[in-house]
This record gives sequence, structure tokens and C-alpha cells, in this order.
Amino acid sequence: MSDRYNKYRWLELAFTEQVDRLNESYYFDRRDNEFFSVFITDFFLTDPTSTDTYSDNPYSKTELEILAERINRLEQKDNSILNVPRLTIDERKQMMEKFLENNDRSSNHSELQKIIDVENGRTNLDFDNLLQDESQEEWRYFKRDFIAQKIDTFCNLQNINLDTACLWADKKMTTIIFNLEDTKQEAPKQTKPWWKFW
Repeated sequence: MSDRYNKYRWLELAFTEQVDRLNESYYFDRRDNEFFSVFITDFFLTDPTSTDTYSDNPYSKTELEILAERINRLEQKDNSILNVPRLTIDERKQMMEKFLENNDRSSNHSELQKIIDVENGRTNLDFDNLLQDESQEEWRYFKRDFIAQKIDTFCNLQNINLDTACLWADKKMTTIIFNLEDTKQEAPKQTKPWWKFW
């Protein structure tokens, strides 16, 4: 598969990410001409005040430095880092409605319309798996084309050339376990049973 194809797939994931999901955010760094994402766990991995080392850290030392520098730039509101937009709730509904208008042969049209009506940005854009088998494939192509138009518009407006832009290594599946036990403090000693108020 081509590098351009991989960038489109990555951007498709970014655009279709659920509207209020916080676990991953997508960006384009103009300075480095590179798309990248930040997982919520990346903030812990790059925290300079953290004394823990994480055995499941998926990054090399160099990658962590790059990530920490980008997170710092994000916090400083560096305008050379662009937020890759997600489809709004209205755009999601519009896409689903256009598909339903163009493929009106479904026997469960009213059920599908109800799904569109209650679309809240937190779905996987799959019509709750109520599409018939032949419509599933049509929906995938329709959705991909719709999102490709949004991607092209975004890249054109932001003057991003997908042929020259890079995609930062995306090998991040991280689990962080927090030790909430404070071993330095002793538990307070009870002087009387919990049920006695006086």
C-alpha cells in the first residue's frame, strides 16, 4: 500500500473519531510537515515531574523527546501545530442522510432514519449494523468518499501536501498502571470504634 493511502486511512480515523472522545487527539505539525497523534497516556509518559519509568513505553528516547516537545508546543498554543478536525455531529448526520437518500431501497428505512436522528457524535458510524449486507459495502465506500472530500478540503485550506507530508510512527498502545498506595505514610490509628460518635 502506498504512503498516500496510509495517510488517508490515518486521516480517516482522525476525522471519524468520536466527537467528545479524549483518549487520542490528531494534529499536523507545519514545522516538521508531519501528522501525529497524542494519546492521553502520552502526557504521563512525557511528564518531566514523573519519577516512574513505564516498562510498556512504546517510544524510544528520541521519540519521547519529540513527543514531549510537541506536547509543550501544544500547551503553548503554537500556531504551527494544527488540530485535525473531527466530523461534527451535523456533518455525521449529513453524511448518513445523503447515503440513505441515495440508497432508499432498504426495508428498514424508518429505523435507519431514527439512528440518524439520534446521532450524537459518539457512534462508530455503522447504522447500528442494521444495513443489509449489500448496503454495508456501499456504505463503506460512500463514507470513505465523503470523508476523503473533507480531508481534501482540510488539506487544501491548510496548504498541506499529502505527497510530501509525513506520518509520525504510530505504534502506541500503552497501558499505565498507577500505584495509588502511599507506602511512606502509615494509616491513621483509630482511637475509638467507628460507630461511637462521642
